[in-house]
Amino acid sequence: MSGSLPASDRVLTIRRAESMAYQDDRDELALHEATTGEQIALFDLEEIAVDPDYDEFDDAYVLDSGHVLVTGKLNPQGRTPEICHWLFKAATLQPLGRLRYPVPVSEDVTPLGDGAWLTRHGGQLHHWALG
Repeated sequence: MSGSLPASDRVLTIRRAESMAYQDDRDELALHEATTGEQIALFDLEEIAVDPDYDEFDDAYVLDSGHVLVTGKLNPQGRTPEICHWLFKAATLQPLGRLRYPVPVSEDVTPLGDGAWLTRHGGQLHHWALG
């Protein structure tokens, strides 16, 4: 489990299956009804990967009742890996886009629950919020 949506019975999960079974190398973001376990929404994170064989998705964070932030690492061959964050609609798990920050960020995110979050990099703490 990654988190639950505020004021709902919905639970957010991220599945990282790194070759656990034959041809099962995938990352999935899912939303489930907590009381029944029914899957409400599913997004294959491979759809936003630059290189599905090497890109990694680390975690998902509930920012508020309407938004989820997914962290990951792009691993383009021949270049330095890059930490990335993507924003999703919480209700449908549809991607809203990749976030572009004016400073480097890490994979570590602290959601504040009101559409704001904190990141760290190089000993500095940064505060971000949805517009």
